[in-house]
Amino acid sequence: MMRRLVVTMLFALSVFGPSMCFAQPAKNLIPAYQAISTPDFGYLPTYVARAKGCFTDERLDLKVIVMNSRVSVPALIANEVHFGVAGPAITATLRGAPLKAIYFIYNTSTFQFTVRPEIRTADDLKGKTIAISSPGATNDMATRLILAKLGLDPVRDVKFIAIGDAKARMIAMDQGQVAAAANNPDIAAELVRKGFRILMHSGDVFPVPFSGTAVNEKLIRENPDLIKRWLRAHLKAMLLIRQRPDEAAQIAARDLKLNLDIAREATTQVLQFMYPNDPGGFTEKGMKIFLQQTAPRLGIDPDKVAISQVADVSFLREAQRELGIKCRDGYGC
Repeated sequence: MMRRLVVTMLFALSVFGPSMCFAQPAKNLIPAYQAISTPDFGYLPTYVARAKGCFTDERLDLKVIVMNSRVSVPALIANEVHFGVAGPAITATLRGAPLKAIYFIYNTSTFQFTVRPEIRTADDLKGKTIAISSPGATNDMATRLILAKLGLDPVRDVKFIAIGDAKARMIAMDQGQVAAAANNPDIAAELVRKGFRILMHSGDVFPVPFSGTAVNEKLIRENPDLIKRWLRAHLKAMLLIRQRPDEAAQIAARDLKLNLDIAREATTQVLQFMYPNDPGGFTEKGMKIFLQQTAPRLGIDPDKVAISQVADVSFLREAQRELGIKCRDGYGC
C-alpha cells in the first residue's frame, strides 16, 4: 500500500511539477496571519493556495484578514500579523520601521483606470471625484501618475476620496458617487460589462513590483521557517495558476464571488504580469522605479536607498531552489 502511494505521488509530480499540493491531515498546524488590503485578484495566489491545500501541505493554518493599510502596517510593526502588504510597508520602512518586502506576485502594477460611462475624455474628469484605496498607497500613486499622463493636474483638477475596499469603490462608481478609480482586473472587467470604460493601464506609467508581501525583521530573525513555508505555498500556487488557469479562475469565481467568465478574463490578464523567469521576485529596475516614486514624497533621496534596505529575497531564493525553480533575470538571482 505504501509503495503504491509513493508511486502515485511520484507520477503526480512528474505530470504536474512542483506546483502540486498534497494536502496533509489538519493536525499540528502552525498558526499564521496574513493581512490583505482587499479581497480581489491582487491576492489570487493566496486564494488558490488555500483552496488547493498548499498551506496545509506546509503545515500552516493561515488566517487571511482584510484590513486597510493604515491598520495593517501598524499591526505588522507590532507583530500582530505575520505577513502584510508590501507597498505601504516599504513606505514605513523608509520612515524607519523594521519591515522588509519578501515576495511580489506581479512584475508591474495591474490597475486599470476605469471611468463612468458619461466620461468620454480625460477633460471630462475635471472637477470630479476619484476614488483611491488610501493616501500614499500604491493605488493612490498609480492613480496620480495616470492622471498626469492623461494631462490632468492631480492636485488642482480632481478631488480624491479614500475608499479602502475594492468592492466598495465599485459600488461608489456604480452609484455615481465617484467618476473614476484605478481597479484591479476583476473589478474593471465587471464594470466594463456595465458600460464603464478603461482609459489607461497603470503598467504604462507605474511598472513596479506589485501585490507584494512584507514581514517584520523580528520574524526574519526568530522564525525564518514560517516565512519559507508561506513562500513555498504561494510559489506552488503561482505555478498552478500558470499551468491550470481555468482551475484558478474557478477558484477565484467561487471565493471572490465573481461571474466565471469575468474570473477567466481576469486570470488571462494577470497571467501576463506574473514574471515567469522569477515567480515571486522582482527586477532591480522595477524596484528602483518604485523607490523613485516613493522616497521623494518622504524627503528622501532615492539614489541613497539600497534595495536591501527595503527588501530581502534570500528566503524566496531558498524556497525557489527547494521547489526546483531556477530564477533568471530577477534581483538577487
